[in-house]
Amino acid sequence: MARLREFDYEQVLDGALQLFWRGGYEATSLDGLLSEVGLSKSSFYGAFGSKHDMLLASLDRYIETVLQANIDDLRRGSPRAAIIRSFEKILGFQPTSKTCFLQVCAIERGGHDQLVRMRVRRGLELLEEAYRDAIVRGQEAGQFAADADARVLSTFLVANLYGLQVLGRANMAGDARKKSLATIMKALA
Repeated sequence: MARLREFDYEQVLDGALQLFWRGGYEATSLDGLLSEVGLSKSSFYGAFGSKHDMLLASLDRYIETVLQANIDDLRRGSPRAAIIRSFEKILGFQPTSKTCFLQVCAIERGGHDQLVRMRVRRGLELLEEAYRDAIVRGQEAGQFAADADARVLSTFLVANLYGLQVLGRANMAGDARKKSLATIMKALA
């Protein structure tokens, strides 16, 4: 007879996500991971299979929770305000703000790990689609240029979002990034 899990799967996954997010995959040791989430090796292997499988599950969890919350927020209120709010929330405009977990995984593993790359791409496509929907709503409301290609603009937003995030990690002043955001928003007009 199989034993029931004696831990909260989502809570353990959230702890693993935070650890991978802070330190990256390679820097996260299995012992550190087990200590962070409070599992024995047998429970860990029984529930997750491997450190890599836990990373994949963490990426899925990030997409389903953190990224989805950002996507849901893009659907609220004025499209222009929603896009600005999204950038401000994701960028944080603080040098200590976290880099998006999709970006962390893309940089560290995306070049050689197809399973990670596929999940990162899925997350980016979801975000891009949410920006496209906000742009279309903004076009219909007269906030953005009606003749502009919403798909191209949504790709433009995602590319600039992640570019500004890299600049933030290099401690580029938040004021310069805010001015860049203002210029990005002018491209939608």
